[in-house]
Amino acid sequence: MESTVDSGYASSSGWLSPHPDYALSRTYENWKIADAASQRLVADLRALEVCRTQLQAAKRRRNLEQKSPKPGRKPSLLQLPFGKRKSAKASEPPLSTSPRLDGPSTETLPSVDELEAQLEQLNDRITAAQPAAERLDAYFEELRRLLDDGRPVSWRSSISSGHGHSSADEYTRARKTVGARDQAYVDGKVTTKALQHACNAIQSAHHHYMKAMELLDAVCSPKKSRWEAVMGDEQSRQTTYREAAEWAKKAQICFNECVRALQPHWDLLKRDELQDCEDLQNTGLLQAVQLYKLMYGGKILAMGITQQVQIMVQKQDAVFARLTNFAVWVQDCTKFCETVELDARESRDAARRHLVALWVKADEDTERYSLAAPSENSHVFTATSV
Repeated sequence: MESTVDSGYASSSGWLSPHPDYALSRTYENWKIADAASQRLVADLRALEVCRTQLQAAKRRRNLEQKSPKPGRKPSLLQLPFGKRKSAKASEPPLSTSPRLDGPSTETLPSVDELEAQLEQLNDRITAAQPAAERLDAYFEELRRLLDDGRPVSWRSSISSGHGHSSADEYTRARKTVGARDQAYVDGKVTTKALQHACNAIQSAHHHYMKAMELLDAVCSPKKSRWEAVMGDEQSRQTTYREAAEWAKKAQICFNECVRALQPHWDLLKRDELQDCEDLQNTGLLQAVQLYKLMYGGKILAMGITQQVQIMVQKQDAVFARLTNFAVWVQDCTKFCETVELDARESRDAARRHLVALWVKADEDTERYSLAAPSENSHVFTATSV
């Protein structure tokens, strides 16, 4: 009698016909479902980013159209500035530095309503695909546990794959490719997560610093007489200075957190970003705190306060401009890292599909086990290059 081969999860005599392993078949089917959901999810995430960009452009175009005068309409005689041609020219709005939105490239741009409906549809599809896609790793690891080196005959066979290499060599290359791309995806996720955290922190710092500036503008700007009429006595002014100082402290904490999150990925920063970050670290974001101490924290000659306040306000404006530039860079870099992570995910999943295709082919070649349940056709994968 012919001897049997026990793979650890099923065995049979050589003369018996293939029979299914139901647990393996279910895992394989679940992996296929999750893999399809993951592919849809990646495609929808890319489409979502494009839709958001188009929606922003469509809103800018709509705003320009609403502000621009209606064509073919003559101005009223009551609106003509007789004898004041220079002032009329001065009253014209300055040219916008934003890209033109009325060119041929935007003629086919969908309307805001259409894009908002598309955005909602994409979000719904993403929400629906996420639960299945999130189980992809678990199902693949289960397939790996059941099939990876599960049948010694498959991977130790000397049968040529038709390309001058043995099946074992092809499998070894496929497995190494999966390992390398899996690590690249993990590294991409770590980088993206750190940049997202840094982006949230720097956006919070920017918001808090702007709140401090708005409060100080109420008591330090040339228009302060109007604000003073509203705010009232000196006690209210001191409260405003103190509140601005608290916002500045929050901004400093958030900026420090952004720098901490970026430290492991410092190589992403180019010269300009490094300079901005270094300058912000040196100057700090506590100008409002310094102003509060200047006004209420010590004995300073009254004749010098006004000049020192002006210097501090100018310094605050320069810090805000630098903080804005740095926040924009962190935001753009975060988007780039998200794209890289998505590319790495697609590349990894493609390598996994190739490896699973080799597993399926080996399953058919052994003629001992079947991934297909009774009365079902065998699942055939095409081992495409990745």
